[in-house]
Amino acid sequence: MISAQFVVKRDEFLMDIKLDMPSDGATVLFGPSGSGKTTFINVLSGIIKPTSGIIRFGKDTFFDSENNINIPIEKRGIGYVFQDGRLFPHMSVEENLDFGNRRSAENKSSKEEIIELLGLEKLLKRKPSTLSGGERQRTAIGRAILSCPRFLFMDEPLAALDFARKQEILPYIATLKKNLKIPIFYVSHQMEEVVRLADHLVLLENGKILDHGEIFDVINSPSLALLLGKDDKTSLINCQVGKKQDNDGLSKLIFSGGYFLVNQSNLTPLDNVRIELRAQDVAVALEKPVATSIANILEASVAKIEVSKSTHCDILLSIGNISIWARITEQSAAKLELNTGSKVFALIKSAAIKPF
Repeated sequence: MISAQFVVKRDEFLMDIKLDMPSDGATVLFGPSGSGKTTFINVLSGIIKPTSGIIRFGKDTFFDSENNINIPIEKRGIGYVFQDGRLFPHMSVEENLDFGNRRSAENKSSKEEIIELLGLEKLLKRKPSTLSGGERQRTAIGRAILSCPRFLFMDEPLAALDFARKQEILPYIATLKKNLKIPIFYVSHQMEEVVRLADHLVLLENGKILDHGEIFDVINSPSLALLLGKDDKTSLINCQVGKKQDNDGLSKLIFSGGYFLVNQSNLTPLDNVRIELRAQDVAVALEKPVATSIANILEASVAKIEVSKSTHCDILLSIGNISIWARITEQSAAKLELNTGSKVFALIKSAAIKPF
């Protein structure tokens, strides 16, 4: 467990944090510009000294204002990836990686393994000035990991990249998250990064925590809807890719109690994936359709009905051991006479299911 209770006073800005975070997986700090995301991780890492408070990583106390404890950053076991990479310009990619390697007394991750994971094989002899933004960030991530940190901090590592470069590097970060057995703290204000990478989500605004918890719980919190300026419901579901495709060439994504069919041939059997499913992409029927182009027709029961201030209803559906949201009009809800416990069918097009 990572415990952070601290106050930071800087000019007009006041940050007041009281938070316990799990010491595994990826914790994403999300909020608008100026909310305090970077200040938060800079306090945890030791770059910024808080005005007062206490910070503990497991049994280790990194900061305690009352007892005059402030462990320097170089002794906290921190790996840090900045927005701009901050590579040494006079060194090649390989020399930058070796710098991270030399800083580590124990090498848990081999250089060759990290080079392969980040796809750096063809870049080793090149200087940073010849690299694309995505290549520079991949190198910076590799250097940080090769220092064998106890914790990895990533401050909006994709912020300076265009859309194409972001799509290039996101899979590498997701792969690293699966392979690394250290806690990752990731700063972002992009929902695509949140749904793809977060195990735990912390929402920040004006130096205060609005909400926090597991991504599956916080993804539909009122606080997140307020930050985004919209109240869309989203379902995130962990699945495993089936061993083989069905007779129609569709891939199975198996969850506890059922499976989804998706038209994607680039999935690796038995891989663990996460899918994002928007509520507006889920329809509801009282009877199972006989002739339809929709590939996913799943038996469900109504767990909850939320009537909005606009003209729609959000229906929480239980399917096996998972729950998904469906958004229908109030008129449709009245016509179907839905109540908690009603037996229905969830209808989902394959194209609406996004595995990553």
